[in-house]
Amino acid sequence: MKLLDLLSSGDHRLLTRLTVCAALSGGGSAVLLGIVNTAAAEIVDNGVDQVDWLLAGAFAVTATVYFLSEIYLIGRIGAQVETGIDRVRGNLLDLIARADFARLEQFGQARLYESITQNSQTISQNSPVLAIAFRSALLVIAVMLYIFWLSTLAFVLVITVIALGTFIYLKSGKQLGAIYYSVCGIENRMFERVADLFYGIKEVRMSSRRSAALGAAFGDISEQKEISGTALHGLIFQQSIIGMVAFYVLLAVVVFVVPVYSPDFSGSVMKVSTAVLFMIGPISMVVQSWSTLGAAENAAARMIDLAADLEKMVEPVADGAPITIPDDFKTITFQDVEFAYGRDDPAHGFHLGPIDITLKRDELVFITGGNGSGKSTLIKLLTALYRPDRGHITLDDLRIGPQSIPAWRGLIATVFSDFHLFARLYGMSDINPDDAAFWLHRLEIDHVTAIRDGRFVTTDLSQGQRKRLALLVAILENRPILVLDEWAADQDPYFRRKFYHEILPDLKSRGMMVIAVTHDDHYFDVADRRFHLEGGRLDEITTNTAPGGSQNAAD
Repeated sequence: MKLLDLLSSGDHRLLTRLTVCAALSGGGSAVLLGIVNTAAAEIVDNGVDQVDWLLAGAFAVTATVYFLSEIYLIGRIGAQVETGIDRVRGNLLDLIARADFARLEQFGQARLYESITQNSQTISQNSPVLAIAFRSALLVIAVMLYIFWLSTLAFVLVITVIALGTFIYLKSGKQLGAIYYSVCGIENRMFERVADLFYGIKEVRMSSRRSAALGAAFGDISEQKEISGTALHGLIFQQSIIGMVAFYVLLAVVVFVVPVYSPDFSGSVMKVSTAVLFMIGPISMVVQSWSTLGAAENAAARMIDLAADLEKMVEPVADGAPITIPDDFKTITFQDVEFAYGRDDPAHGFHLGPIDITLKRDELVFITGGNGSGKSTLIKLLTALYRPDRGHITLDDLRIGPQSIPAWRGLIATVFSDFHLFARLYGMSDINPDDAAFWLHRLEIDHVTAIRDGRFVTTDLSQGQRKRLALLVAILENRPILVLDEWAADQDPYFRRKFYHEILPDLKSRGMMVIAVTHDDHYFDVADRRFHLEGGRLDEITTNTAPGGSQNAAD
């Protein structure tokens, strides 16, 4: 059971402890029932002229045991649920952080968001119901033992009715589980449609046809959700009705059937009827919680299955201690490096390379090329987000591999074209306030934001200003290599000129190696070296042609 695996958190004795505690709680309730029935029988036989202190004391002790075990059971399951969710959620985040980036890009965000948020919430919110249902199930068992002690025939008939009802209920439950699984898939697709609207709102507003098509697609998936949701709720209600009908059948068996075949049963009919009525609450809870248990089990299964899938995607880690890399390197060399997308369909995939180049530490390097030429792929290879299919990258004489990738990435600061700007400066507790103030002023954003308590005062800025903040973060990381992917694309002409003629030369003079993807052909002369990509092939441009020339193709 995946839910139990999630709750146990490696504690193999958890089920035993919870079972003992639930048995004390359920058994205590059954004993209380027996004590009350016994006391009632004594009153009928002897009148109410004295208190049976032995029964009263037994009642008090049993009630205390029941009370304490009930508190421990519900509290423990609630705590264990949160501990288990925290463990699995933390494991998922760790696996995402260590997953092979190329494979993670193709994985999709919907399933990741679902498990980290929606599935964990499903389990967390239903933890009290699960605890009470577990106790209720053991309480039913305890009361059944009490009925067995009162009348063997009544016990057999009641068990038969319960078994028949359980069979019908579980048969319906299989269909319920299948529909619930289908609903989860539909909700994922609905999330994708909503994300398309949120992240593509500009494109949607610019095209009435696109807006109508997206609206129709959302309407279709919403209608599927309505149909599946209706079927789901219908089955849940059907299961509840089956459970309630079973109660009335049980009472009918006790009152109308058992006395016919057991003449001595008349003295116990009230006690058994009371016991059956006493089980109505617990059985109702078990019946009603079955769909909740199914939802929680399904959510736990999806979280654990996602973890297993991500485990297969973790980047390889070499044996031995990680290798440290000095930041006083001289060269970066690509030796016969190749990378391909769509390996299963070479005819329609993209192939980059082979690439054989050597970059020097003191160089300002530009990478140019048209759309789809492979610029972003080359950058991801350089930053070790992608691993070469063939060839290797060396830093001086050190080949970059599993043992050295973390240290290699630690030398590189980046601003990708699809960058994410963190409001909080994670991992940068040692920022020099003077450096931060200098670069905020140099990037001309000190009048719109600032850094306080390890975070930006605001990031609600224009895209160009947000890119300046991202560059600020990259500079303050104080790493020897700076990689920029189409950084100037969102800057106005004035600041673009300042970026190429002042900021980049300044960063180079401070000992930083800058590698920039750009299409600004008017500023190609700023670079020490320029490499041009076309159809996955990389060539060095040794002379600067006139702006707009064939070798200076823009994206």
